[in-house]
Amino acid sequence: MIAVAALAVAIAVAIIVFSMPMQTNSDTPNVKFTEFTPDRRDISVGESARILFNVQNLEMRPITDAQVVIVIEPSGYQSYLTIQNQTVQLPDLHSKDARTGQMEVVISAAGAPAKEALYTVNGILFIEGNMSDVREFELRIRQQQ
Repeated sequence: MIAVAALAVAIAVAIIVFSMPMQTNSDTPNVKFTEFTPDRRDISVGESARILFNVQNLEMRPITDAQVVIVIEPSGYQSYLTIQNQTVQLPDLHSKDARTGQMEVVISAAGAPAKEALYTVNGILFIEGNMSDVREFELRIRQQQ
């Protein structure tokens, strides 16, 4: 009898827990990348890769504090790669569905730590200080032949 009562309580608790709405971080505005595309994923020393990106506001309110930060992993890349516009301040997105338009960041290979090196390039979208979206790709750097 006790086992049946315990099972009934467990089922009731499970029903209550699973019927509750999912909690989301309401502090993070719904603003996302619509594009984050490198023109090249494989470059030699002395060459560059352009990253083209576009961001869209999916909120019903204006977004006036937005930026994209480019982060490369692993750390220690600074001797080999340079980033033009590592932090890009985005224009104001005044209404729902507003977009930044195509924007660009350039990564140039000044050297390579070995014959070939592989880096992960992350584009991190911050809205009002909160991380809103992340995109990434792998970038291969080769020494010149």
